[in-house]
Amino acid sequence: MNWVTGVVLALLVASGVMVFVRLARGPSMLDRAVAVDALLAVVVAGLGARAAEARTPYTLPVLLVLAFLGFTGSVASARFIAVRGAEPPERPGGQEPAGSGEPEGPVEPEGAERPERTERTERPKRDDGREGTAADGEETGG
Repeated sequence: MNWVTGVVLALLVASGVMVFVRLARGPSMLDRAVAVDALLAVVVAGLGARAAEARTPYTLPVLLVLAFLGFTGSVASARFIAVRGAEPPERPGGQEPAGSGEPEGPVEPEGAERPERTERTERPKRDDGREGTAADGEETGG
């Protein structure tokens, strides 16, 4: 083993330890998912460095499978986190996020009268110009 390989392996071990600490500490699920992905990348890089040093191509299928699993796991965890819905980040000082507690939609000034809704009395026109709708060749009259 030459000194370049020793330096590369030492850096990979150091990065693996740091990633493992992030995996253990968290604090969120997203941090842990990224840490698992990074740890897998460190393992793949270590196996690649070992294969390059030994000049053996036999670890290439293992590297490909691990890379595929890492990619699939990253996509699956991102999809899981996106579907589950991330909680909104807390504001410093316990403030609520902007817009919370406010009514949705346009705000009308006090004392303004709302126009009454008028009901639609027309029926939609069919393609042949008559009123009513037709579904599957049935006539609904009009």
